[in-house]
Amino acid sequence: MCTHALRTRARLAPRAVLTTALGGALVLAGLAEPSWGAAAKYPGQVKCPKGDYQLCIDGGPGGFTIKGRTFSGHANAILLRNVSGVTVTGNTFKNLSGDTGYAGVHVKNSSGIVIRKNTFSGLRNGGNMHGVYLVGTTGSTITGNTFSSVTGDPVRIRDGSRDNTVSGNTFTKSGTYALFSEWGRLEKGETCGRGNVFKNNKYASGGYAGKKIGLVKWGGRGGGSTGLELTWNNCKKASIVNEGGNRRL
Repeated sequence: MCTHALRTRARLAPRAVLTTALGGALVLAGLAEPSWGAAAKYPGQVKCPKGDYQLCIDGGPGGFTIKGRTFSGHANAILLRNVSGVTVTGNTFKNLSGDTGYAGVHVKNSSGIVIRKNTFSGLRNGGNMHGVYLVGTTGSTITGNTFSSVTGDPVRIRDGSRDNTVSGNTFTKSGTYALFSEWGRLEKGETCGRGNVFKNNKYASGGYAGKKIGLVKWGGRGGGSTGLELTWNNCKKASIVNEGGNRRL
C-alpha cells in the first residue's frame, strides 16, 4: 500500500463508522468510540432540546438500532420522539444526574420501541430519576435490562401509554414507589394508560432508599406531588397489570 494511502487510512480510522443491515434494521456502530461531536448521524437525529440530553431522535423513518454506547456524565441520555421501530440494546447508562434529569431513555409519542440488554446504574437527580420513561408511547418492550441504584421508579409511563411490556429485567436498589409505575396530569388533558404488563422479572427487596416498594403502581398520584387521582371516572381500569412470574433475588 502506498504511503499516501496509509496516511489517509490512519487519519480516518478513529472516526470510521460501520453500517450494516441486520434483520432489516439499520445498525450504526463506531469502529472506535467517537466523541459525541464526531458520532455518526442516526436517521432523524436532531440537535437536542434543553434538558442536557446526549442523543436525540425526532421523527424520521425509524427501523434502526442504537447499540454498544456508553452514556454518562449528563442529566439524561437518549430522547426518542415521534418515531417507530427503534431498538436500544447493549448500551450502558451510568452516573446520570442533574436538575433536569428525567431518564436514561426518555420516549415520547412513539411506538414499537425495543429497549433490551442495557445496563442502567447510578441514575439520580434532585427529584426521582427513571431508567426508562415512556410518554404517549405504545407497543414497546423493555426486556433483559439491569437496573441498579436508580432513584426514581426504574420504568415509568405517562399520558396514554399502552400495550407496553416490562419482562425479564433485573432490579436492585431502585425505585421510590414501584418498579413499574404510572403518573399523570389529567387536569391538563393527559389520558390514562392501558394494557401495560409486568412479568417474569427478578428483583431485590427494597427500593433505592431500602424501603419496601411495590412491583407495580398505578392510580393515586403515581409517585408525584402533583397531578390528579388516576382512579376517578376517567381511569376505571388498571393501566399496569402484574401477570406474575416475578422472582425475588
